[in-house]
Amino acid sequence: MPAVTIRKLSVKTHQGLKRRAKKNGHSTEAEIRLILDDAAKPQAAPLSTKVGFGTALQQIFQKHGVSLPDIQRDKSPGQPAVFE
Repeated sequence: MPAVTIRKLSVKTHQGLKRRAKKNGHSTEAEIRLILDDAAKPQAAPLSTKVGFGTALQQIFQKHGVSLPDIQRDKSPGQPAVFE
């Protein structure tokens, strides 16, 4: 398995990694491996791709096999409230 040496790591960063590892029940080395593994994973979608809340919610439902009815949004302008 490949090995990597990181030089000039600040004491503050090393202490933070040790605290994080202890909190998660890992050795410092194992915690660093998890961080690097997560950072190296391919991204599902580019960060610039933005969807609305409804679209995001629908994608979650579809991911779990739940189908929703196709509802068309009413795009007519809203009417101001009348309080008389």
